[in-house]
Formats: sequence, structure tokens, C-alpha cells
Amino acid sequence: MKVKTTECCLTGAETSIAELRNASKVFRSGSTQIVALQKTSLEVKKGELLLIVGPSGSGKTTLLSLLGCVLYPTEGCVCVKGVNTRDLDDAQLASLRLHEIGFVFQNFNLISPLTAGENIRVPLALRGLPRAEQQAAAARALSMVGLSQRRSSLPRQLSGGEQQRVAIARALVTDPSIILCDEPTASLDAGSIEGIMRELRRLADVGKAVAVVTHDPRLETTADRVIRLENGAVIEERRIR
Repeated sequence: MKVKTTECCLTGAETSIAELRNASKVFRSGSTQIVALQKTSLEVKKGELLLIVGPSGSGKTTLLSLLGCVLYPTEGCVCVKGVNTRDLDDAQLASLRLHEIGFVFQNFNLISPLTAGENIRVPLALRGLPRAEQQAAAARALSMVGLSQRRSSLPRQLSGGEQQRVAIARALVTDPSIILCDEPTASLDAGSIEGIMRELRRLADVGKAVAVVTHDPRLETTADRVIRLENGAVIEERRIR
């Protein structure tokens, strides 16, 4: 992939995995404008667990979607590993998402007719890997989240916590640089929440960049840094450790 070294990416240190530089997002409907995110500069670093908190409608998911290259900024730019995403065409951007970014969704987004192992293999199939490599990588990912014994289970046969761990394994299987989680513990019981956050903490400790959108203040004990949004703007930043 061709890398463009521009003013957007010059300020990040080697540990910076994803950056927003004066990035904003405005949605338009006819003559109406909705500012989902005001101009924001933010870095997510290697080995860091970042929590993004704030009330509903504050811009948390929009910020996460910009970091994940799912949305384009209205102004400013987004860089992932020094690559200015505004310099990429659609195919290059899709490749960047597939290889460097792992997504964990609130509702798991598992494919119901597929087993846990098959769900995890989906991104590898998109990359065109041979079947044997897909199966080996999926087995390793399941082992990482402690679910090797559930490889052949369908989503409906798994608990909420197990489904979320399968979703994390699917996000990990391509060995991405950054893991983005949108309310990953929202529908889980206390025991499952503890297990999921322990897994996300472990991922940061082995060098991944992890960003988590949450409403749950209990998760702050596992974080390195917390940012709070209101009305589309970062109003507070706190370092926990």
C-alpha cells in the first residue's frame, strides 16, 4: 500500500496506531446539518486501552467509526499506521480495514447459520487464504479467548459472554494493529463483563491498540486513558495509569 506522508501524519510518534487530526463529521439531510463530531484531534497508541465515554448522542460511535475508516471525515483527516486514509481509493481502504483494524460490535454480529469456528474464518476467507490456513488461524484465535471446545457450536448455542468472545476472536484472527469495540459489554452479565475486559486488557498488554466505547464506569479500572464526549466534542481526558 502506498503511504503518503502528509501534515496529517507527521505529529504521531512510532507508537501511534490511529490518529484523528482536526477531524469532524457533519451529516446533512436537506437543509438540516447535524454535527455528530466537532473538530477533534486524538491518537490511539500501541499498547493502550482507551475508553470513550459520554451520554447517548455525544459522538462516541461516530468517533469510533472514523478511527475504523467506516466513515469519512467531513473535515480533517484520519491516519492509520502513518497512512493518510484520504489518499486511498476504495479498494485500498477496504484492504486497510481488513488487515489493520478489528471490530467488535455491541450485538456480536455473528452469522447465525455458521459455527463459532466458521464465523471466525470469515475475514480470512475474504483475504483468500487457503482453507487449511483459515482453520489453523481460527483454532488459535479461539484458544486465545478460551473457547476451543466451542468451535463447532452455533451462536444460538452460546451464552452472551461466549458470543462476545467469539466476536473478539474474529476481530483478532487477522492480527490487526487496532481493536475497536462498540459497547462490547452492554448485554452481558457481571461475570462475562469481567472476562471480556480482562481479555481486552491482555490485548493491550501484548501491544495492540484497543479503543472501547462504553457507558459502563466500571470498565475504567482496566483502562490506560479515558476521554469523555458531550455534544460531539471531547470535554475531558484522564490518564488512569
